[in-house]
Amino acid sequence: MDTYHVIKMKYENDNTAEFGFGDFPTYTPYIAVTVKAETRRKAMNRAKKFDPTLKFSGMFGARIYTEARWNELR
Repeated sequence: MDTYHVIKMKYENDNTAEFGFGDFPTYTPYIAVTVKAETRRKAMNRAKKFDPTLKFSGMFGARIYTEARWNELR
């Protein structure tokens, strides 16, 4: 069994020069759910039981990584 982390993005935006007057928000990744599962797909299903609002598709969907891969990306 592997440990999987579900990563969601939190963004901060304001209509100021710091954020390009709303055009360039700051994205901050955070770990929403951590689960143990045999496969990536089973980890997605288990994570959805914790948080039914999770979506793994699309441009702004949550990402899922193994613990080793997440440590490489940080």
